Order: sequence, then structure tokens, then C-alpha cells
Amino acid sequence: MAVVAQPFRAAKNATKPMTDNRCIHGLDSRFCAACNKKSTAHRPRGAIGSVDLPEILRFLNEEQVRVTYGAVGEVLGVIPRAIGARLGPHTRERSWIVSAETGFPTDYSRDDMHPSLCRTDEIISSGTELVIRMTAWKALRDRSG
Repeated sequence: MAVVAQPFRAAKNATKPMTDNRCIHGLDSRFCAACNKKSTAHRPRGAIGSVDLPEILRFLNEEQVRVTYGAVGEVLGVIPRAIGARLGPHTRERSWIVSAETGFPTDYSRDDMHPSLCRTDEIISSGTELVIRMTAWKALRDRSG
């Protein structure tokens, strides 16, 4: 008994165009690399704020308040362990970001720490609190300058 191959038949809906899901390049918009390319200004999905690390550092230095690696990570949408690498070399200006356990920046020498680091016991420990404080700080700056 010989097996006869049947001609390929497309499913009924396979010939319908996907006009509502097409991008400007004519592709399914979910899979177009050009349309879904992340820009440098794009925030990671887990980020709760629309600030960047340099702006956080400006805030911390002007307000002279410490913040945990976890709070900064929450705002930027990255894991706390990644913050140290993003900070770069140890400097006084970057020493305001601290460990939640010790209240000091990880692996910094005393010379690398800001002289006013322990001026107060206050440490911002949540991303939400950091965003709220930065929003108020920005509003005051905008009004005065």
C-alpha cells in the first residue's frame, strides 16, 4: 500500500493579515528589534523612579543623607549588589550609599568616606522613601532657582 502525500493546506486564519499588530517596519510589533530597542534613557522594568545614579548622588551630597544599596537598587531597577559596580571608584561623593547592615559604604577606607557621613543616624532604607525625598528636593530646587 503506497502512502500518497497530501498537499499542504494553510489554516483558515493563517492568510489573514495582522494589521493591528504590525509595526512601522511591517513586522509583528512584539518581535521587531528596531521598535523594541532600548534607548539609553529607557528605565529598566523594575525601576520605581525616573532618576539616574548621577542625580541620586547629587541629591545625597546636597542633602548629606545616607541611603542603602537596596533603596538605590529599587529606584534604578537593579539588584543591590550591582550598585557598587555602577558607582565606580571609591570617592567621598559616592560614599553616601551604604550597607543596610553596617551603615557604611562597602570596602571604603576612612579616607574615601565623606567627613559628614556620620553627622546623623538617618539612613534612607526604601526606594519609595528615596523617590519621595528626591521629588521634594527637586521641587525646592526648581522654585528657588
